[in-house]
Amino acid sequence: MKKKWLWWCLLLLTGLSSGCWDQRELERLAIVSGIGIDLHPDGENYQVSFQIIRPDDVLGGRGGTGGGGGGGANKPFWTLKAEGKTVFDAIRNATFESSRRLFLSHNEVVIINEEVAKKGIFPIIEFLMRDAEPRLSEWLLVTPDQAEKVLQVESKLEKVPAAGIAHQLQTYHATSKVRAVSLYDFANHFVQKKTAGTMPVIRIVETDGEKILKLEKTAVFKEDKLAGDLDYRETRGLLWVLGEVRGGIIVLELPDDGATVSIEISEATGKISAVVKERPLKMQVEIDLEAILGGQSTEQNLVTPEKTNFLEKLTAEAITGEVEAALSKARQLGADIFGFAEHLHRYHPQVWKELQKEWESYFRQLDVTIKVKVLIAEVGLTRRPAILFGE
Repeated sequence: MKKKWLWWCLLLLTGLSSGCWDQRELERLAIVSGIGIDLHPDGENYQVSFQIIRPDDVLGGRGGTGGGGGGGANKPFWTLKAEGKTVFDAIRNATFESSRRLFLSHNEVVIINEEVAKKGIFPIIEFLMRDAEPRLSEWLLVTPDQAEKVLQVESKLEKVPAAGIAHQLQTYHATSKVRAVSLYDFANHFVQKKTAGTMPVIRIVETDGEKILKLEKTAVFKEDKLAGDLDYRETRGLLWVLGEVRGGIIVLELPDDGATVSIEISEATGKISAVVKERPLKMQVEIDLEAILGGQSTEQNLVTPEKTNFLEKLTAEAITGEVEAALSKARQLGADIFGFAEHLHRYHPQVWKELQKEWESYFRQLDVTIKVKVLIAEVGLTRRPAILFGE
C-alpha cells in the first residue's frame, strides 16, 4: 500500500514539473522529439537514439527547405546515438557528441525494441517517470526493427519523423484497430499490478521501393515483459470492452449473395460488470453501438425495418466475434488486458481478496458473457442503392 502511494505521488509530481523549471535559451539545448531504445550488441547495455530537432532547418533557415532536404540543405532533424548501462547513463553520455545538453520536455515518442521489451522495461518506465523533464503524455511503442532505424524513416507529411509517428497514433480512432498508450497510461499498470499493459507495435515496411512506418499490432505485457501481441481484429475486440472505440468501419458479408455492407461506427460504449453471487465467478461485457449505413455492394434495398434489423444483428455478431478473439488471445497469454481484476478490486474487494493469488489461472478459465446492442440510426444521404438512381 505504501509503495502504491509513493507511485501516485511520483505521477503527480512529474505532471506538475514536466515543463521547464526556468527560462533556458534555445541555443543551449538539444530538443529531443523522439527516443529509440535498443539493446547494445553485448546484450547488457542500452543503445539509445535521440531524434533532435534542428530549429533553423525546421523553419527553413540557413537556406534549408524545411522539408527534409534538397539542394544540399540540412535535414530538420539529427539522430544521435549513445550507449549506457541505463537510459539515463546514455543520455549523459550523449554529451560526448553533442555540443548542447539533451532536453526531453518536448519528446513525443519512445520506441522500444522488442528484445529490450522481452528483457523487461521497468528500468525505462521508472526513469521516465522519475525524471522531471519527460512528459506523461509521450507515446510508447514497441518495434521488431531497430528503434534507431524506425526513427530514421522520414515522414511523407511531417518535417520531423517522431512528429509523424505521434500523429499516426492520434488518429487511431479512424479505425479503432490500434491502441495508443501514453507513459502515464502504462505507468498505471505498475501501480495497479492487476491489468496487463499494452503498447502499439510499429514496424518498417517497404512500398514501391520506399520505406514507410506502419502500425500493425498491439504488444501485450505481463508485468514489464513482452508476452505476445494482438492483431487488428483482436485489438478492436479489446477496445470494445474498454469502451475506447471511437470510430471505424465494420464490414459485413451478406449471407445470401456474398455482397458487402460497410457499417460506420458513430458512438460506442463498453461496460464491465461481475456476477459474484455464484461460483464460478462470471464477468459480463455490455456494448452499445450507434452506427451509420456507410455503403453497400448489393442492389438490394437495405433501408427497410426488416433489413435494418438484420444488419443490426449481423453487426452485433461481428462485434461479439472480435471480443471473443481478443479474449481467446488474452487467455492464451494469461494476461488480463481488459481490467476484470481491477473491476473486482474496486467494486467487489472481498471477492478479489479471495481470488487474487490465483488470478492468472482463474482468468484463463473465466466465463465471460458478451451482450451487444446495435442501432443503425442513419443511412447516409440516400435511402436506396446509388446504382439505382437513374431508375
